[in-house]
Amino acid sequence: MTVLKHGTESEVTMCMIRKAYEVIADTLRDHIRQGEWPEGTRLPSVEQLAQRHGVGRSTIREALMSLKTQGWVDVRHGGGTFVLRTSEPLTAEAPEIESAEQLREWLELRFILETESAALAASRRSEADLTGLRSILADMGSSNEEALLEKADAAFHLGIARAAGNGLLVRTLEGLFLSMGSVMRESRRLWLFAERSESDRLYEEHLSILDAVERQEASLARERMSAHLRKVEQVLHQLQFR
Repeated sequence: MTVLKHGTESEVTMCMIRKAYEVIADTLRDHIRQGEWPEGTRLPSVEQLAQRHGVGRSTIREALMSLKTQGWVDVRHGGGTFVLRTSEPLTAEAPEIESAEQLREWLELRFILETESAALAASRRSEADLTGLRSILADMGSSNEEALLEKADAAFHLGIARAAGNGLLVRTLEGLFLSMGSVMRESRRLWLFAERSESDRLYEEHLSILDAVERQEASLARERMSAHLRKVEQVLHQLQFR
């Protein structure tokens, strides 16, 4: 793994074929693992991190969003970034999907887990959970950058799972999302964010799920998550495997 401590934006970008934010995310994660920022600690500001690592603020924001998606930090809109955990999740990375049958199984499991996750979240969510989910949707609604929109989408679903109050559920979903593989992630990205109208629709669906969770209406939250995932399934079923 490449760890960057100093350097310019151009030096980071040239680091193999990896994107700058990925290198920075690895570096920040290492600092967390090594105990520089214990659980619950507020990280330095975006400006401070950008200066420390010699990159632009947009690179730092993408790196933090990546860590947020993976469950390492909580990025609170206008309130800073806080460490959620200091070690790897217990579940191992799932194998990448390579066949239509594996895709069917993946979709079925995700549907079962996420519909009940939404219902549990409606029953158990805290004000801190709602604040985190609103922050994610604020990022989604204000950004036009495909990478950030994609990460916000995954972060929202994991945020719902965290609001359900079941750590095993969160780790299982993290493994499922990893199992999609690079080809499926790219297909998903192109579908969701090729046009602004699609990302707007995605935002509205997530907003409706959050509304049900906030109102503590478990059945409605389950129903809205179900409708959202069925649309995702329709697109993913069209993928062609070589």
